[in-house]
Amino acid sequence: MSQIYSARGARQMDAATVAKAHAEAELLRVQTAAAAGKANVEVERVRREAAAQARRERRQEREESAAARRERRRAACARIGGQLDRHRVTLVTIAVIALFVSVALPAQIDFLGSRWAWPMAVAGGVSLESLTWMFAIQGQRREQRGLSAGVHRAGTWSAALVAAGINLAHGAQMWGLGFGVVAAVGSLAAPVAYETYRLSVSEDDTGASPEEIRHNRRRRRHHRKVHRAATRLRWATVPPMDEARAWETAWRMVHAAEPGVTRRELKRHTKRAGKVAQLVTEHADAGPLPSLELFTGPRTDAPAATPQQERTDFEDGAGERTQDRTDGPLNVPYEQVKPRTPEPPKPTRTAPVRPARTAARAASDKAYEEAELERTRQRAEEAYAQSLDAGTPIGPAALGREFGFSEGWARKRIKAVDERRATAARQGLHLVTAAGQQ
Repeated sequence: MSQIYSARGARQMDAATVAKAHAEAELLRVQTAAAAGKANVEVERVRREAAAQARRERRQEREESAAARRERRRAACARIGGQLDRHRVTLVTIAVIALFVSVALPAQIDFLGSRWAWPMAVAGGVSLESLTWMFAIQGQRREQRGLSAGVHRAGTWSAALVAAGINLAHGAQMWGLGFGVVAAVGSLAAPVAYETYRLSVSEDDTGASPEEIRHNRRRRRHHRKVHRAATRLRWATVPPMDEARAWETAWRMVHAAEPGVTRRELKRHTKRAGKVAQLVTEHADAGPLPSLELFTGPRTDAPAATPQQERTDFEDGAGERTQDRTDGPLNVPYEQVKPRTPEPPKPTRTAPVRPARTAARAASDKAYEEAELERTRQRAEEAYAQSLDAGTPIGPAALGREFGFSEGWARKRIKAVDERRATAARQGLHLVTAAGQQ
């Protein structure tokens, strides 16, 4: 089919093409506008969500900040409360001192103002009150360093007494005796409050319990000599001696006895024991003797016994046997050895002449002889113990000859002393001899 060119048809075709292009362009514009609207809506939604999220974050931050502030405030309040509770005594003391000073200082200023100009009166009153507290604070500082504060304490109370005298005289003259007494008490009560606070602080710094503080205070009050001796011992040693060891050593120095036993108690016990021993000696025939545990030392006013037999141990310790005395009577001279310890006092009293013995009297005489034997054993054991302390122990032969007995008897006494000392060493005891007690 042949194409016939027509200008009109060409124009129509061009118009249709243009209309189609316009329609497509309009459709594209509408689509673009719709897409832009959707995009704007999405952008607005995202913006609103971002703004809401930002508001939520800011609100959360504000809440967290408020919670942190509340926590810090509570911690600060707790810290301040703890500090106030810890320093409650200090704060109360400061308040009491300020109250007393507020009463005493105006009275001093008024007294000085009646004689000087007011600036000089104020300066003089403040200077007098400041002098008191300067001495008090410097004295506490020296005591904390372990130095003597006697001069500062004397200065504190001297200045306080001067201020109290001024307030008493001037207050009584101007406003009556009652006001003068109150003003004087204000000048004295402030240093008293400070001294009580200082004492309480010094006791708290030691770290001791209240019971230990009361115990140490009673001990210092009731045993002043021992306390002074213990203090000198601690001062004399470098490094200072332990307090408990210094007290124990000072007690032995003052009382010559174990801690807890005083010289008066030892004297009273020795006196009573002597009375019991004298009573037993005077009434030896009246009945059975009291327990020998009552005697703390050897008897020197009774005749020495002369037993005829003694028991000696076998060397293997399997049993005992009796044998006759191999040495002579007590008054027969022996070949004397050089004594290593002070010779015990010899008896000077002779046995009384008694009538024919009855059964009861014979039993009493036997008990008396046994008591004398026990005292002789005690003297021998004490002599051997003293020789051990002196570093020159007596042999069994010399000990037996010194007391008029056999060597076997002396070995028994030596063995008894050694066993007693071994037991005391195991138990951690300190042996005090009778000579040391007297």
